[in-house]
Amino acid sequence: MIETQIEITRMGLEGQGVGYDLEGNIYFVPGALVGDKVKVKTKEERKKYRDAEIVELVEPTGKRIEPVCKYFQKCGGCDWLQWDYQAQLAAKEEIVKHILERGELRPVELLPIQKAEQNLFYRNRIQVRQLGKTVGFFKKKTHELVDIEECKVAAPGINEEIQKIRSENLGTSNEVTKIELYLGRDGKVHRFDNVAHSFSGFAQIHSGQNEVLRSRVAQIMREKKAKKVLELYCGDGNLTYAYLASVEKAWGIDASQSAIESARIQRTEEHESKAVFFADKVDHNLLRRLPQEIRDYDTLVLDPPRQGMLDCLPRFLHNQLKTILYISCSPVTFTQDVQCLKKDFILQTVEPIDMFPHTRHVELIATWVRR
Repeated sequence: MIETQIEITRMGLEGQGVGYDLEGNIYFVPGALVGDKVKVKTKEERKKYRDAEIVELVEPTGKRIEPVCKYFQKCGGCDWLQWDYQAQLAAKEEIVKHILERGELRPVELLPIQKAEQNLFYRNRIQVRQLGKTVGFFKKKTHELVDIEECKVAAPGINEEIQKIRSENLGTSNEVTKIELYLGRDGKVHRFDNVAHSFSGFAQIHSGQNEVLRSRVAQIMREKKAKKVLELYCGDGNLTYAYLASVEKAWGIDASQSAIESARIQRTEEHESKAVFFADKVDHNLLRRLPQEIRDYDTLVLDPPRQGMLDCLPRFLHNQLKTILYISCSPVTFTQDVQCLKKDFILQTVEPIDMFPHTRHVELIATWVRR
């Protein structure tokens, strides 16, 4: 075990502080923040990249604040509740910049991050666990359940539902129950016990920032004069209906049957001829399974899950394609997916969005245009 003192200069992808010693070795330090001077210890004396832990916070950054949550660093939810929100935003901008540089991607313009006007009590969906009379979240990287009374990032209605669950006669069961709580568009909290992906598949967890995302996507589509759009991973039409008014035709694809049914239900008579939705898996052979008319789209909208497109993006490129919008919740997989675009397209803009305040996660919108 060796000890050394370093200064934290940036944040890593897992939310840990990153610093360098005089020999250029790189230390990843959970709990450390940009600007902290810390004494750390590590076993990895011979490795350039070293996982370390704090021995002493020698000189804390002036951006540290008192966490608003008494469960912070006990439950596995938030990463940065001890950090000033403006400092979090700056760190996320640097994370995106670092990932783009590492992926050899140089946007014409890297736009400022879209901050969240509401950074507490914003989550419209959470999963808690129940074991006997304990209701809460797992401690990070464990199955140790932390009992909670209130989550400082969950919507008020969801916290009210947590209180109801706590007041139930929970008995002495030894089995852990997963409870998903979702605040729907109807303003009601929906509860699902031990059900995977229960409420119409994926949905953005920050309603306010989702509206920012929708507005920006719609604006970009108008600016690029998109006419015929193929949207992959469309979910329940969240983005589709944001830009639909300015395009001639949109085809939305998603693997979730329930999400597609939700998208179809939202169609009005005006939408009927403009928006067509298909329940299907996005893979290398998708276009072969779709109607022949879906071949001449000029715009491609992508909003894949965290694992990205798994190398199938080239199958959706053709000579008439002018614009690609890629919405990503994982900048790393984004940089891997889009390497195939660099020959024929220009990365015009990248715009981070803080969809997950007080966590390490960051969303982005990337706009590609044909050379």
